Order: sequence, then structure tokens, then C-alpha cells
Amino acid sequence: MKKLLLYLSLSLIIYFVTFKTVPYWPESKVKHVVYVLLNSKSFVKAIRATEQEGYVSIQWVQIAPENEVSLAWVSAGAKYQEVSNPDLSRIVVPYKESGFSSLWLQKEGEAWILRKAFTFKSEYGIGEGAYALGKNIDSKDVCLPKVQCLENLFDNWYVIKN
Repeated sequence: MKKLLLYLSLSLIIYFVTFKTVPYWPESKVKHVVYVLLNSKSFVKAIRATEQEGYVSIQWVQIAPENEVSLAWVSAGAKYQEVSNPDLSRIVVPYKESGFSSLWLQKEGEAWILRKAFTFKSEYGIGEGAYALGKNIDSKDVCLPKVQCLENLFDNWYVIKN
């Protein structure tokens, strides 16, 4: 019985150290693969809910438990049209439940981009990274000119570092 308790305790510690500290890991592809694997369910739920609402871009920030900022856009031909007073509550539920306090989703061609997902340091300074879910993502659509910023993580998931 003592061995079982010890095993369970060590397993919980390993789980916590391994998975709950991912955002603090050094910058690497492994970090992004693990992070997306752990959170992809919440990401996909938010993307599907955004599609069902007819939005092509949303931004949500929870400043305090009862203080949120919500923005949304719909397609208006070649441009986006802002929606006044959008209700994003159904979209952000999986995020709130997972402990997130912000979400920026944007449709780019056939891909969905989770913007401002992380920050990173490079030889050019501090950059903002994103994750993308989709097929045939063209780096010209998501990267700054003359920058190779797109890397496939697995399946249709990519990391973008601009």
C-alpha cells in the first residue's frame, strides 16, 4: 500500500512538473508540440464555435472575473466588418475552464490562427508567436517579408514566429 501511495504521489509530481510548466520551458519545437497537444481540444472547440457563429476573427480578454472585452468580425467581401456587442460566451467557455484569460482567433485562407499565443526571444528581439491549424498554409500569408516563420508541429498544426 505504501508503494502504491508513493507511486501515485511521484506520478502526480511528474505530471505537474512536466505538463503544468510547459509555458516556462525554454523555446523549442518540443515545447510547442506538448503545449498544442495539451490544449488542442480547447483550441478546436473555440475554432468550431467561432465558425458556427459566422465570425472570421474574434478577440476576447478577461481583465477580471466580471470584466471582459469582446470583439468580433464577420466577412464582408474582401474586408472584415466589426460586429457590435458580440456575445462570445459560448466560444470562450472552454478557454475559461482551462484557465486562459485571452483568445485571438483569425481565419486566414483555409487556416485558423491563434494570434498572440506566446512571446519569444530571437536575434531580432522579442517576437509574438502564434499557432495555426489548417492545410496548405502558405508562409507568405502569415510571415513577415523575407522571414521564414512557419514550422509544422504535427498533423495540421503549425507554429508561427514573426
